[in-house]
Amino acid sequence: MTNVSQRMLNLGTARSEIREAFAFAQARAAEVGAENVDDFSIGNPSVPAPATVAEAVHKLVDAIDPIKLHGYTPAQGDGQARGALADDLNRRFGTNYTADNFYLTAGAAGALCCALSALSCPGDTFITFAPYFPEYKVFVESAGAELVTVPADIEDFQIDFAAFAPLVDENTAAVLINSPNNPSGTAYSAETLQQLADFLVEASARFGHHIFLISDEPYREIAFGGTAIPYPAKFYDDTLTCYSFSKSLSVPGERIGYVAANPRCEDAAYI
Repeated sequence: MTNVSQRMLNLGTARSEIREAFAFAQARAAEVGAENVDDFSIGNPSVPAPATVAEAVHKLVDAIDPIKLHGYTPAQGDGQARGALADDLNRRFGTNYTADNFYLTAGAAGALCCALSALSCPGDTFITFAPYFPEYKVFVESAGAELVTVPADIEDFQIDFAAFAPLVDENTAAVLINSPNNPSGTAYSAETLQQLADFLVEASARFGHHIFLISDEPYREIAFGGTAIPYPAKFYDDTLTCYSFSKSLSVPGERIGYVAANPRCEDAAYI
């Protein structure tokens, strides 16, 4: 019999409601026509990518030597691209990132897996808040850790600190947040993020090690009515930001994302 990891086999074959809903939607589309099915399962775009995306692709293909264009880059990703990302965040959020603070990944999923693996040691736990993207459990357990869930505050879907505080202990490696949230759509307020930052500073001191914040932000740009989405890394130094262009540019198939280590976080140069 093939010698495979039973743990990974169980993770890989676990039932996924999201994928089942996607398969059902595809089957129904084949039966009644795609125009008659509204599929809200896996977050495929409902609007096309901006024209500038196609223009940039054509410019790259037409102007750059194909060997260079399709060749390997440094492990962190192209330096010019990382520098552009740093400049963009610094301009928008008043941060002081450099290209060295970024690691380009295959979407936010790749960014999360990198961040979780970087922080995970045997016996560690990661804490997140319900409701949450169900793949978090797979990502955390694949990193060899345990996911601990804080019940939802169904009044406003901010953080229930009374429920959260008792779950943080000496085994807590990081707290994983998603704002704006999938599936609730709620964004954490500046007041919530400041309270979370203050709590993590105190808890880190109490337990004798830095508790990181992993901020999953694929929906950062999707806000309506002039709503401003606070940037979590502005509130807490030990923050790893995971981002994807899948939603902001309607390009999920391209799998473009990054993990960014806050320049002020502990061991930023090694993360």
